[in-house]
Amino acid sequence: MFRKSISARLALMFTVATVSMALAYAVCLRVTLQESLEKQMHNELQFRYSLVEPMIVSRASAYDWQLLKAKFVNLSTSEGGRVQYWIISDDPFYHLGGPVPQGVNLRALEDGFSKVDLPDAKKCPLFLMASTLPASGNRPALRYVVAIDSTPYMGTLEEFTRVLLFITFFGVIMVALLGYWISRAGMKPIKALSAQSHQLVPGKQKQRLCIDSLPEELHALAEAFNGVLVRQEKAWEQLESFNADVAHELKTPLTNLIGQTQLALSRDRSVEQLQNMLGSNLEELERMSSIINDMLFLSHAQTGKFAAQMAQVSLRNESQKAAEYLEPSLTERHLSVRINGDATAYVDRRLFTRSLANLLSNGSRYAREGSTIDINIVQSDRFISVSVLNEGAEIESYHLERLFERFYRVDGSRTQSSSNHGLGLSIVKAIAQVHGGDVFVNSRDGVNTFGFTLAVAEKR
Repeated sequence: MFRKSISARLALMFTVATVSMALAYAVCLRVTLQESLEKQMHNELQFRYSLVEPMIVSRASAYDWQLLKAKFVNLSTSEGGRVQYWIISDDPFYHLGGPVPQGVNLRALEDGFSKVDLPDAKKCPLFLMASTLPASGNRPALRYVVAIDSTPYMGTLEEFTRVLLFITFFGVIMVALLGYWISRAGMKPIKALSAQSHQLVPGKQKQRLCIDSLPEELHALAEAFNGVLVRQEKAWEQLESFNADVAHELKTPLTNLIGQTQLALSRDRSVEQLQNMLGSNLEELERMSSIINDMLFLSHAQTGKFAAQMAQVSLRNESQKAAEYLEPSLTERHLSVRINGDATAYVDRRLFTRSLANLLSNGSRYAREGSTIDINIVQSDRFISVSVLNEGAEIESYHLERLFERFYRVDGSRTQSSSNHGLGLSIVKAIAQVHGGDVFVNSRDGVNTFGFTLAVAEKR
C-alpha cells in the first residue's frame, strides 16, 4: 500500500516525524518533572532536618534526651509514617528512631542526600538526608538521618506518564489521519494532471497540458511533459516526411523499371535491345539498393551498433585515405585536397572515413572546378572539429538548418541525380552523434563549410 500510494507514504512520514518529536518532548517533560519532584523532596528533607537539628544539638542530659525521643515519635506519627527520623550512635542510650526498613544500612550512608531502593519492588525508594553531629559535653558524636517516602511523588510521576502516553498516542493517531487527509487534498492537482493526460488523443496535433492552474511544484513536470509532446509531434512529422521521401525515392526507380519492362514485353526485341534494357534496369536496382543500404546504415549507426571497432587513430592519416579513395572524382573536376592540422582521437576508423568521404563527395560535387578543397582538423579541450571547405555557390540561410535531414536537397535538379539521393549528410550526422559530437554548416563569401565534431575522450 505504501509503495503505491503517495498519500499513505506522506501520512506515514508525518506519523514517524510526530512520534519522534512527541517521544522526545515526552521524555524531556518526564525527566524535567522527575528532577523537579526530587528537588522538592530534597527541600522537604532539608526543612525537616533544619527543624529537628537544633533540638538535637541543644540536648545533652539524659532527661532532655528522653524528651527528644518522645518528640521523634510524635513527629513520625504526625507525618503518618511518611517521614522518619533516626539518630545512630555506638551508645545505645543515644540511639533513637523506629525500625529501619529492610535493606537500608543507615551507617553506610554518606553525608548529604541519597536515595535507597527497597527490596520490595512494589514500594517506592526512600530519599534520605544524613549528617554527622560532633560530640558535645557528655554526648558522643551522632549520625542524624531523615528519610521521606517518595510514594506520593512517584505516584504523581506515574500518573503524569500515563496521561502523557495517552496524549501522545492520541496525537499520533490524529496526525496520521489528518496527514493522510491533507496529503490526499494536496494530491488533487496531480489527479487533475493525470485526468488531463488521459484525455490526450493519440495522433491529434497541438495537444498540451494546461499548466496555468497547477501549483508551482508541478509546473516543471507539466512543462517537461508538454516538451515531450512537442518532440513527439516533431518526431511524427519527421517520420511522415521520411516515409514520403522514401516512397518518392523508391517510386521513381520502380516506375522506371515497370515502364521499361512493360515496353520491352510489348513486342519482340533483339538481344541487344534486351541487354540495354537490363543494363538500365540494373542501374535503377543499384540505386534502390544504395538507398536501402544507406537507410539500414543510418538505423544501425544511430543506435551505436556500428561503432564496435574503436581505436586511437591519427585523423590526418585517415583524411588522406578518404581523399585517395575519392581521387578519381576529384581528378575529373580538376580539384585538389589540402589537409590542415592533425589530432589523435578514439574513433571507429570505418565510420570516420565514411563520414569524411561523404563530406568530400558533397564538396567535390558542388565545388568550383579547378579549386582546392580544404580539410581542417582543430582540437579543443572537449571536441575535435573536422570540416570540409569548398568554393562554390552560396547556400541560402533557410536551407542550412535542414541540410543534414534525410533526403533533403537544396534544389530539385539534384533529385534527378542517380548518385545522390540525399542521405550522405544524414549519415555524417549519425556518425558524429555516435562519437559524442554533432554537425555544423555555414556558407559565406563564396565558401561553403560542412563539418562535424568528435568528443575528446579516452577509451570508452
